[in-house]
Amino acid sequence: MKIFRNPVLILLLFLTSCSEPKSEFSEGQLPDSTLIAIRDGFDTRVADLFNDQKGKTLDETFRVNWNESLAHSYPRTAYAAVQFWLNENIDSANIALQEYGQYFIDKPDENRMNVGWHTEMALRLIEMYGSNGRKSPGLLKPETERKIMEGIWTNVKGGMGQDPEQVNTMTENYTKESETWYINSSENLHAQSFTTKWNFALLAKDMPDFKDRKYNDGHTASWHYGKWTEYLKMYFTERAKKGLFIEMMSRDYNHKTLKGMFNIYDFSPDPELKRKAGNYLDLYFAYWGEEQINGVSGGGKSRLYQDVSPGTSEYGYLFFGMGEKPRFETTIISAMTTSYRPPLVVYDIVCDIKGRGIYEVRQRAMGLAEPGHNSPSEYRLRTDSGGIVRYSYCTPDFIIGTAMFEARPYEDWVMISSQNQSRGIIFADNTEAGILPQCEKIKNNRLYNSMWSVQEKGTQISQKLQTSRGAGRTMVSFSAEGLREPIEDSGWIFTESAGAYAAVHVVEGAYQWEEVTKGTKGKWLVCANEYSSVILEVDQKSNYKSFEEFQKRITGNDLSFDGKVLKYSGIYGDEFAFYADYSKSPEINGLTVNYAPAKVYDSPYLQSDWNSGVVQIQKGNRDLVLNFN
Repeated sequence: MKIFRNPVLILLLFLTSCSEPKSEFSEGQLPDSTLIAIRDGFDTRVADLFNDQKGKTLDETFRVNWNESLAHSYPRTAYAAVQFWLNENIDSANIALQEYGQYFIDKPDENRMNVGWHTEMALRLIEMYGSNGRKSPGLLKPETERKIMEGIWTNVKGGMGQDPEQVNTMTENYTKESETWYINSSENLHAQSFTTKWNFALLAKDMPDFKDRKYNDGHTASWHYGKWTEYLKMYFTERAKKGLFIEMMSRDYNHKTLKGMFNIYDFSPDPELKRKAGNYLDLYFAYWGEEQINGVSGGGKSRLYQDVSPGTSEYGYLFFGMGEKPRFETTIISAMTTSYRPPLVVYDIVCDIKGRGIYEVRQRAMGLAEPGHNSPSEYRLRTDSGGIVRYSYCTPDFIIGTAMFEARPYEDWVMISSQNQSRGIIFADNTEAGILPQCEKIKNNRLYNSMWSVQEKGTQISQKLQTSRGAGRTMVSFSAEGLREPIEDSGWIFTESAGAYAAVHVVEGAYQWEEVTKGTKGKWLVCANEYSSVILEVDQKSNYKSFEEFQKRITGNDLSFDGKVLKYSGIYGDEFAFYADYSKSPEINGLTVNYAPAKVYDSPYLQSDWNSGVVQIQKGNRDLVLNFN
């Protein structure tokens, strides 16, 4: 059982325990001294992770066996990063990196799509330890530097993730047309690609062996550096204007999208680009921070492969001391060695879980595809409207959330948005506790456009879409950790966590229970009718005298279903009309859900008008304005 026992958060809970949770967001804040101590603890947490690797040989360094390229590259970049950081075994670290570069010289086409998963780290080592290194220049030898650059050159000269002879598509007209919303391969692979190309060109344009080389498009590194710099400035601005991620709140993929951004913040000589990169990172941590409990993110997600809990955030641990200590691997080393630190207002939002109070989060997200461009190799997103509203109801005891959108055909959504979407509840006190309505994955652990939902406060209704792909039975996962054994009463299934009561109702047809046989432990509630709507209710225990009172309240709610329209009165007093025949979008209190609200970020802590590029982060009397324009 993964009970949350982080000492930093225990202190914070003590500091904020003098008042009861409010019925709206909190105006309070944690003292500067508390937040500064958490911020400055970053160095201790990083040192601890590096010291854990002390004395390990290359063969003992973290490795993966997903493919030959990563099996070769991950341990060598990680091993070298450790040795340089500890200033030990410098010769063997250089040999490891020379082997790293030689591999791609010998095998330029090997696993090209996965190259960006480690190249940003190899380039960071040059930036920190190479001839002109910012940390300890000269530890990385000139011959090692050249070998790394030669290896990465085989991939960037023509276009990473593409045919090596295909030129970069970086004309001004293309950038203006796409507004950076044309995405190669996937969102995270695309970001790993262009951040690598930017960093390589930044280094290459001043290196005698590389500055005069011609890319496949006939231009030099200096030209490419200028173009990628302008592209990145537009990229950061567009994400502030229209929504951060297509791969919504996906811990693993968002981290991989971000890791090259630390290089931009740390190494950019362009002040405007550095400023925008810092703003982007500030926005990310505020975006993530207000929808997490103890390092586990809530709300609507996409590209989620775990059935219940995705685990705690590695970045949450590094920057905020939240959640579990991560395993040491190449993909987090850029974050471990960055000079970036979030502002205190973001620390306050992330760490003051109880003091945040009770509040709603609404965010627009991009997902609608231009006709004919919903699948790889190039996704093209509509820029007039993303079509998705992420909605979460947040309390100190739980977060319940979903992504709301129209019941559209599968082809209307880019696959990286509609793939493996997640909705439901995460609970405080246990990082594995959750209840998630979803569809069974019947092929390759992937499904698309699987369900649509409606939610207001702690009431959520979901249903499988007839236009889904790869989706099997409708199921609701109940974690084995952090929840009592479910009980059944009057067609409802009830359970509780340490601080909340929850209930689930299958609207149409019978259901059965199945034990989870792999992955996170728990059980499945499986609907006999795969297109039955499922109602999910959750509330804080403090609002009831007993579990029995909560049960009585739930079973007394008005509910009717005529085979087409579900009408339901939730425990928070909201009236729902859910069109199970997909004929109309859902209605809440007589109003159709608005999938294009005026704000792209809308919560007590994060505010921005759609397409403005100006974001306000606030808590208590702390206030930060991020201007991306």
